[in-house]
Amino acid sequence: MKRLLTFISALLLVGAAVAGEKVIQSSAKHMPKWIGGMEKGYFIVSAQAESLEDAQQKAMTQVREQIVSAIATRVHSATSITMHETSSNGDIVSLKEMKSQLSVEAADIPYLADVSPSHASDYYWAQIRRNDKSTYYHYHVKYPFSNSQLRMLVDEYDQHQKLINDTLQRFAATDFAEFDDLDAMMMHYNQFKQFTSTLRESDSRRSICETIRQSYDQMLSRNLRVETISSDRESTRVALFYGQKQLICTLVPKVKSNCLTAIEIKNAISSSVIRYDFSTGCYEDEQNWLDIVYTILGKKYNTRCYIK
Repeated sequence: MKRLLTFISALLLVGAAVAGEKVIQSSAKHMPKWIGGMEKGYFIVSAQAESLEDAQQKAMTQVREQIVSAIATRVHSATSITMHETSSNGDIVSLKEMKSQLSVEAADIPYLADVSPSHASDYYWAQIRRNDKSTYYHYHVKYPFSNSQLRMLVDEYDQHQKLINDTLQRFAATDFAEFDDLDAMMMHYNQFKQFTSTLRESDSRRSICETIRQSYDQMLSRNLRVETISSDRESTRVALFYGQKQLICTLVPKVKSNCLTAIEIKNAISSSVIRYDFSTGCYEDEQNWLDIVYTILGKKYNTRCYIK
């Protein structure tokens, strides 16, 4: 289709005089023979605009579009990802299957940034004056693009997309039920968020990433909880649990009490020890409580201990 438009554009240039239009200046005395034709190893395109710069930019855009189109015809790729959520003791078990067809877009081809008029094999432009004395420009370019370049770009594209898909598959296959370290969970989750930000909004795989992220949020929300391990008038020990596993955690909780004073918090490997003064503000005949709160991914996980 683009070649047909190029041919038509060339015919319009040749027929300008017939329409009463006139070439008032051009880049060469004679129009090159390659205009409107086809040559192996080249893209030949034409564009028209009110200014020479705009006509040139339009022509180079067509070159880039033809390169993307050539790569697209050689690329056959798809993403098919299945996520399993595994847990036990009454936790929900679910299965999600996500499929995504991969489309070739200019943003995925770094080579296009180097496509410029300076790399053209030849070009020709002409300024045309219309019957109403206004002018416009025809710009024609002959741009080299060999089969070996195409194969190289297809290979580079496939390798890049495979890296993205493998990374996505790895995230999807991660089972949080295997983790016993909250810091490792958060590092994995943050890596995933950073990875997701590298995908364009138009990339269909972003919806897969969003589904995985939501699944992670739901798994954490369902399975994380705070439990009191021990408590007396001198200290309380609490820990975060994921399912039935007590988690390794460097996160320090926030605490609040209605009577306890001189509160100090010390982190152990998999628990937090909260020390305090009971005698100063607490009474035997009142409810003396201590609230412990962990904030993870914007959600609060808490427990209240009654000190007797």
